[in-house]
Amino acid sequence: MKYIVLLCDGMTDFEIPELGNKTILEFADTSNFDYLAENGRCGVIHTTPEGMYPGSDICNLSVFGYNPKDVYTGRSPIEAASIGINISGDDYAFRCNIVKLSDDFEKMEDFSAHHIKNDDARQIIDALNKEFANSGVEFYPGVGYRNIMIVRNKDFNLKTTPPHDIMGKYIDTFLPSGEGADFITEIMNKSRDVIKKLNIDNANSVWLWGQGKKPSIERFKNLYGLNGAVVAAVDLIKGIGVYAGLDIINVPGATGFIDTNFKGKAEYAIKALSKYDYVFVHIEAPDEAGHMGSVEEKIKAVENINNIVLPIIIDAIKDQDVRLLVTPDHPTPISLRTHVAEPVPAIIYGKGVEPDSNKFYSEKIVPSFVFKEGYKVAEYFIKTENIN
Repeated sequence: MKYIVLLCDGMTDFEIPELGNKTILEFADTSNFDYLAENGRCGVIHTTPEGMYPGSDICNLSVFGYNPKDVYTGRSPIEAASIGINISGDDYAFRCNIVKLSDDFEKMEDFSAHHIKNDDARQIIDALNKEFANSGVEFYPGVGYRNIMIVRNKDFNLKTTPPHDIMGKYIDTFLPSGEGADFITEIMNKSRDVIKKLNIDNANSVWLWGQGKKPSIERFKNLYGLNGAVVAAVDLIKGIGVYAGLDIINVPGATGFIDTNFKGKAEYAIKALSKYDYVFVHIEAPDEAGHMGSVEEKIKAVENINNIVLPIIIDAIKDQDVRLLVTPDHPTPISLRTHVAEPVPAIIYGKGVEPDSNKFYSEKIVPSFVFKEGYKVAEYFIKTENIN
């Protein structure tokens, strides 16, 4: 049997007054999600372990089948792996967002510098490397606003805040705190002068967060006996794949935003099944819309998955020896513009799966399975011969 995971990042939501107190999934066209719900089994996954932050790093590790409490050391070392950055046990990686603060540098205006273009971001990263040359600090370009900073041979014991959690808020109470905080804050402050000289619209600072050391993650094949691949645009998901020993499939036009190549992701995933036993497909667009606080963009993201991605996958695997798991990693409610640790509704469809009573897919499914420890869903999905 072969396996596909379709991870719809941040897709679930709360009831929204302007949609008649329906959720996005209840309001949007989800006819193909509903087909899977009616012909598969629906359940609930608690992807965020108790006491941990509901970040995409932690929640996606759970869906991959890794217990975050055992393997998680921070977000940035995972992202660093995806772009081939070598870090040792004495190094720290940080996520380096290029952001737009208010003109007085007091509020977080946009965590992505209004989705800065790759070329503009590269200019900033190059300039930062020149500014901090020979200081033990290195900057590496990722995709758009998502970049990496490495600090060599220095210890930290920090609390940092994701910039997407503080949109429109004063930043003073969210600056780094703890051992090494002054060092990191000084870099953030100096970056403002560096970026100002470049005259790049909608960018005026970097924001450093998600720090961590190199993790130890067992190979996916050792755990589940499958060779696999990851189809994703964002470095975080690619990095999990690298540590798990999975191949990374890059899709032309995949951006991690609403303009991503939805069709290409589905087509490349199906093509990969001819070579791999397991394919993990990640779509970031709903999460980005949630952070933007845009009902319109989130509906569009959900409907693009429903109308473009799912028909390709369903047509290819129907009546085949293939099993599909569809799930968000966490909710990103429009009203909050950040992640919450609520459990997510999932669908398992395909070979060896007996349909339950659900006819529609939404946050209000009647669960046939519940995983309080979210990472255990992978073993259930892969190793249970008959799901009924």
